[in-house]
Amino acid sequence: NEQHMIQPNPGRYKAPENHAFEAFLKSHPSFEATQSLEGVRQKEYGRLDATGHTYLDYTGGGLYSDSQILEHLNLLRGDVFGNPHSGNPASVTTTRLVDSARDYILEYFNASPDEYVAIFTANATAAIKLVGEAYPFQSGDRYLLTFDNHNSINGIREFAHMKGASVTYVPVVPPELRVAPNRLADDLGTTRPGQHNLFAYPVQSNFSGVQHPLEWVDQAQEQGWDVLLDSAAFVPTNRLDLSKWHPDFVPLSFYKMFGYPTGVGCLIARKTALAKLSRPWFAGGTILFASVQAEDHILAEGEAAFEEGTINYLNLPAVEIGLRHISGIGIEKIHERVVCFTDW
Repeated sequence: NEQHMIQPNPGRYKAPENHAFEAFLKSHPSFEATQSLEGVRQKEYGRLDATGHTYLDYTGGGLYSDSQILEHLNLLRGDVFGNPHSGNPASVTTTRLVDSARDYILEYFNASPDEYVAIFTANATAAIKLVGEAYPFQSGDRYLLTFDNHNSINGIREFAHMKGASVTYVPVVPPELRVAPNRLADDLGTTRPGQHNLFAYPVQSNFSGVQHPLEWVDQAQEQGWDVLLDSAAFVPTNRLDLSKWHPDFVPLSFYKMFGYPTGVGCLIARKTALAKLSRPWFAGGTILFASVQAEDHILAEGEAAFEEGTINYLNLPAVEIGLRHISGIGIEKIHERVVCFTDW
């Protein structure tokens, strides 16, 4: 569970716990720089102490802060919001908030809006499925993935098989369950011109907690691969800088980062990679025009072509609220605290 575990105030401990904590500080001096999180815990997550909980299931889901819920509640109480697919004043207000959330997601991950778009989905799995069902696999194409991927990433192999592409797994090696670098280099070097090649791996494994190198993104793309980087377990406690690394597809779930809202995920996709995808169907919200008599349709452009039906528009403002909450605390501070606890 390599997520941000915010522990009780050490001052509340009695012997021999204080002695153990002193030994911990001696072996992890950088922990002192994260002490401001004690105040965050008391102010924003006081229900943990009030209800006697020690919460450790951060791989399952994060915890929301009090201020997130109150800010979202006050927002909903203070205005009228309509379906963004309409054009009335209430809908225009909603559209402005949705656009603001979309823009802030790109800002948070340092993703240039000239290069990336943010596509709202129900969760990370839905984002992964968008890629799998629309990726232009054909006979002779390749789908390469590591042994320790999330089941949803494994599921893409069914789309690959159905379209005649080959599927190759790169094993992880015990005891650390990391990938043998030479084996990965060999597999990445098997592309041929004109092929479609998709490489998928978790930057942090849900299975083992291992963090795989972000350098693989560049290494794969130089060999002609599109890269699907599963970041769901990584981004709650680590900085993912998309101005430094440029994966083609980045699926994630926001509840894993800050607990609330559930039911909202995202696919951050490079525009050049998105242009390769071929949608197998169309739905409400994804088209500019559909004809019954001519049995024809025109897909919308950008993220709108992939957001099926009405998006979860009342919850989307809470995504920006949650990201700003994490930014206010500092992802580097959260990361350092987790590193200390994980090592301990």
